[in-house]
Amino acid sequence: VGVADPDPDARRAATAAVPGVPAVADVERLLAAPGLEAVVVCVPTDRHPAVATAAFDAGLHVYVEKPLAVDAEAAADIEAAWRRSGRSGAVGFNFRFHPLVRAAAEHLRAGDLGELVAVRTVFASPPRELPAWKRDRRTGGGALLDLACHHLDLLRHLLGTEITRVSASVASVHGDADTAHLQVDLADAPSAQLLATLRAAQSDRVELLGDRATLVLDRMGRRDLELLPALGPSSLRARLRAATDVSRSAARTWRDGLRPPAEPSFAAALAAFVRTIGTGATAERSGARGVAGRDGEADRLADIADGRRVAAVIDAAERSASTGRRVEVGTEAAA
Repeated sequence: VGVADPDPDARRAATAAVPGVPAVADVERLLAAPGLEAVVVCVPTDRHPAVATAAFDAGLHVYVEKPLAVDAEAAADIEAAWRRSGRSGAVGFNFRFHPLVRAAAEHLRAGDLGELVAVRTVFASPPRELPAWKRDRRTGGGALLDLACHHLDLLRHLLGTEITRVSASVASVHGDADTAHLQVDLADAPSAQLLATLRAAQSDRVELLGDRATLVLDRMGRRDLELLPALGPSSLRARLRAATDVSRSAARTWRDGLRPPAEPSFAAALAAFVRTIGTGATAERSGARGVAGRDGEADRLADIADGRRVAAVIDAAERSASTGRRVEVGTEAAA
């Protein structure tokens, strides 16, 4: 229906990408456009509350890019507007829809890992020139808001539990909090270690360690999951099979190095949002709890409440980093 952006270069790019679609400078004009049903909010994070709330109050369905807000208080304001509206509301935690995440959920449901022992994740982005708002914590910058939020959401989504406590340290070199280390406790799962940095070679890995097998998800490097048995092969036949698997894995690694994996999850998440509109899902229905690894809802869209919960974890991580103490995560819902 239309695009709103205050930057004239961005408007020209939008018009070139979707010829014939009007591009305006202010969002108020867009929200009043006839025929508008849904909005995708891609403004700097500190502007999410104003734009998303205006869209919900206009009776529209809203997809908000991650993170939902710069802190849990602002996220709760968006959640309150969402619940008032009765419309579908989603947050752009698109990696829930990545094929590797879907496959990992299948392994968890099947119990292939046995009892889960630990979780480790790394999300790194190389140093590069960022817009000013992405270098300033107050407007949405930093590794916690830009990168760690994705893995915090995946922990909740895949393991079907809430993060209860967090201890963290952060470093600021090229921008506010551009590296963060987190240790998080989960209500019904082992603790997890997360590293997020905007200062290292590109990487996005999740390792789930069980007493029967370890599952490695390498989104940027591999098209396939690695399922590594905890115990080595005991017979000659098993060793031959393992050697064959290693050869196949090496061939796949070579292939993926020559032609890096595609990233289909952005389009898949947006398609899921459109489906919620088509089915008439309300805020309450689209916010129903589901667990990828336990309840079979591998494609459950992250809703506004999910975004607010992740914001609460990031708030706790920042309090931990400033005090040097482990901090309880607040779980209060919006009024």
